[in-house]
Amino acid sequence: MSKSMDSKNKSIRGLKMFLFFFFTEILIATDTYGISDMLTGYETNVDKPSELPKIKLYSETSPFNKKIPVDAKIDLNSSNLIQNLVRQGKRNGFIIALKRFSVTVFFADQNTPKYDVSLTAKWAPAKIMKQVPIPDYAVPDSSSDGQMVIINQTTGCEYDFWRAEKVKGKWSASWGNTTKIDGSGVYEKGYSARGSGFALLAGMIWPDELKSGAIKHALIFTSDPVKRGGPVPPATESDGVSKNKNAIPEGARFQLDPGLDIENLNLTDYEKIIAKALQEYGMFLADSGGGVIRIAINPLSFNGNPYDGILPNKRYIDLSRIPLNRFRVIKMGPQIPEPELEIIPTECADMK
Repeated sequence: MSKSMDSKNKSIRGLKMFLFFFFTEILIATDTYGISDMLTGYETNVDKPSELPKIKLYSETSPFNKKIPVDAKIDLNSSNLIQNLVRQGKRNGFIIALKRFSVTVFFADQNTPKYDVSLTAKWAPAKIMKQVPIPDYAVPDSSSDGQMVIINQTTGCEYDFWRAEKVKGKWSASWGNTTKIDGSGVYEKGYSARGSGFALLAGMIWPDELKSGAIKHALIFTSDPVKRGGPVPPATESDGVSKNKNAIPEGARFQLDPGLDIENLNLTDYEKIIAKALQEYGMFLADSGGGVIRIAINPLSFNGNPYDGILPNKRYIDLSRIPLNRFRVIKMGPQIPEPELEIIPTECADMK
């Protein structure tokens, strides 16, 4: 066989293998999420709502629902922590995670089918969460974190899951826990589905907030590396590993300079809404993750695209026009080196 013929045959075999894997991925994506999700990040599913119920999350005393006082004290190490934040932003971006590494949320009621969810992490202090109401159309975020929340409108229960998946009609997650939507938005003794002890829906950006023109709560962000040595309040646990004295501990609250005139920053409408919330409520470090990342409700929670006309159609949305060097750190309490971790029983589910 000539070299040219052998090369041609190799090219044909290579093309066949490419097509095989390409169409296999399409079939898998179609079976799992629907073809429109794989191609656009949105899903057309008539069973899903095009809008989610408007609910109040967490109590008035929740740290997420409290504005930063005008006379709030600034942390003595603020300038060093901000330099760290700026470096991370330059290296990995200041973005909204929308279609990946975000959170899906689904609403249940007394008629929703219930599942016993297996909890599979080796360190998990409970191995099963019993009788969780999960709609048939529920899917986790498509990233490796697989985060998903179920809210039972009848009971006010919130079910948080990390690395959730449904296989052959059975649900499992690496970890999950429950809280109430009229509580603080913080797991008192940790064991949350985040690194910090914060409930998964605490500090999220919702499409209806962007449509209304105002976010009336603190936001969350992820950062890497996170400081080791435990969280600072209001966080109740930490997955920090950095020994750098200027690394940021989970629970730290950052505020965009309230004196900054955001009208002169050439921001889009959604950037102005986010910047205003960052001036009034700030943002808490909630988890470890590359870059400086804000998190929004994943559009997989909806039938269609709830962000149409208000956010760009992208997985990750740039926020670099909001200047990271104009943030400051609100005075922190001391780190809690070894926080006491415990599953706090709730009426929401029996965990064993």
